[in-house]
Amino acid sequence: MTDEDNVAVVKKAYAAYQEGNIPAFLDQLTSDIKWFAVGPPHIIATAGTRYGHNQVAQYFAALTSLEEIQLFQPEEFIAEHDVVVTIGKLISKFRKTGDLVQTPWVHVFNLYNGKISEFRSFYDSAAAVEARLNEQPFAAAAH
Repeated sequence: MTDEDNVAVVKKAYAAYQEGNIPAFLDQLTSDIKWFAVGPPHIIATAGTRYGHNQVAQYFAALTSLEEIQLFQPEEFIAEHDVVVTIGKLISKFRKTGDLVQTPWVHVFNLYNGKISEFRSFYDSAAAVEARLNEQPFAAAAH
């Protein structure tokens, strides 16, 4: 596939996500997808590594239950061979506290036969940790 074809797959996945159509999103992934989001998993429920469609669906269920996405905007797409890197920005509100987290992000996609086979997400996880700790009754003692 060409670089343009691979970017089109990523854009199609983003469109499905932004429409809230997780089944259509999952259709863009290989069945053995490796999915990684930065951060400490014991604090950020969406952090860590997941494998396969079921675990990726669980990722989105956790994300939806914890956060309300105010803005999710892919801005730049960089492609070479089977890799697409996307740079964007996010504004998310944590449901329990109303805390807003604004962060740039970088997503790295590996593609295989026209589907996303690996995903890595990098963002300001320290801001997300702070917002999550504000949800806890012990937050004042933790600082």
